[in-house]
Amino acid sequence: MRKFINLSKYRQKELNSNFPELFEIYGAEDSSHYKRVAVSVFAHWLTREEFQNDYPSREVHLQRNEALYNFAKIMAANTEVLNFKFKGKWDKCYPCFRKFSSQEAMLDYLQPAGDNDSSDKFCKLVLPEFNAVYFESWDYRMFFTFKTIVSYLKLKNGLVKQAYIA
Repeated sequence: MRKFINLSKYRQKELNSNFPELFEIYGAEDSSHYKRVAVSVFAHWLTREEFQNDYPSREVHLQRNEALYNFAKIMAANTEVLNFKFKGKWDKCYPCFRKFSSQEAMLDYLQPAGDNDSSDKFCKLVLPEFNAVYFESWDYRMFFTFKTIVSYLKLKNGLVKQAYIA
């Protein structure tokens, strides 16, 4: 069974207009139009020394992944999340937005993929309600990218607050 279903052409156009610089954001290019916020399992940013000495046991590794997974599940339960992939090449590249074919497919996709040796399997989503882009990254981190501070505050006061309470 397929995990994703492409959205209608009308919805594709709508989302393309809401996320015009998605390819640049995905490439982690700096933009004066967008701000990036990280979600991490750590209470503070690790220093270089802390990072280099961080060899978690299997149990700790699973706990960290579970914390990120729980956050992603709360996010997905409380707002629309859509996957995207890019079609075309280089300057003719454009996003194709897709919804999940089932709840099971979505929960499977939200599992952290940090164990992989490639970032190809990392979760990448748009949250239309918040005009935000969500990316999984290395080192038990996930990133939100916002165009407006209002979007950030809505997300922070809504989803993030729920995740800390849960």
